Amino acid sequence: MTELVPGHTAQWLAHFARRGYAARPLAAGVEGAVYDLGEAMVAKVWRERGAAELTLLQACYADIARAGLPFATPEIADIEQADGLSVTYERKLPGVPLQDQLDRGDRELPEAATRCVLHVLPALATVAATASMRRLPVLDEDRALRAGTAPFPVALLALLDRRVARFGTVLRSRLPDFDRRYAALRETLAILPPVPDTVIHGDLLGGNILVGPGMRPLAVLDFGFLTTAGDPRLDAAITASIMNMYGPHAAGITRQLAARFSRELGYPAPVLLAYQAAYAVATSNAFSADGSDGHFAWAVGQLGRADIGAALGL
Repeated sequence: MTELVPGHTAQWLAHFARRGYAARPLAAGVEGAVYDLGEAMVAKVWRERGAAELTLLQACYADIARAGLPFATPEIADIEQADGLSVTYERKLPGVPLQDQLDRGDRELPEAATRCVLHVLPALATVAATASMRRLPVLDEDRALRAGTAPFPVALLALLDRRVARFGTVLRSRLPDFDRRYAALRETLAILPPVPDTVIHGDLLGGNILVGPGMRPLAVLDFGFLTTAGDPRLDAAITASIMNMYGPHAAGITRQLAARFSRELGYPAPVLLAYQAAYAVATSNAFSADGSDGHFAWAVGQLGRADIGAALGL
């Protein structure tokens, strides 16, 4: 299995030193390794993204920053190529990860954390879609998710069809009735009435929300994995699914959050369930083509959930 999280290396510390920064490792994730440069700046060494895609992400970041959100968002000041990889220089965002104040073994999400997320999601849903958001590719694709003028549900279905064409065989090997479930998902998504496009973060979990005292949201970071323009209910559905993915009470936390989002944000529960299934199909093989990683097993479990099956009419 491919190593998914790049480690910090002395090579990059030396690189930033040559640029005049006393860098120190800050964080590492699926898309790259982040270094604190001091001077309110960070640098991110990207695992795969090229300069053209990052230039587009830079424009998307600028559009989001201009929206006047009540929390900070990333801004890319510079992009360089070094040792065959892309590096972005960004302003450092305030706060500590919400995830640091949560426990994988929690039976339910603390109320302060739930309120934090309920502050972030509707704020993001006020950011109107822009051309840069529509041009972004998602996952490992090299095409824009929102190419052309097709409504979001149509573009999402096209993405899912492409993923199933690539990875359907491995999904069927773990979920024998996958084709029946996927057909029902397609039918459900196809009749969703379009809503006004807004920015979709697409990976809004505890590690990507920075908070201050009382879990007050100070910043949201790491747009890009599944960032696009579309239905903000997808963001809510994803967040309910991934805020605690692997803990012993993950299913209960997902139900808890989805119920709160439905009640307080006015998002119909069946729509959230359908979008949770869509996210599982879209990302099932994001980290391994053969399904050898934990995320694939999680996605298969999501697709087999009884509540999702009921929402799809199964």
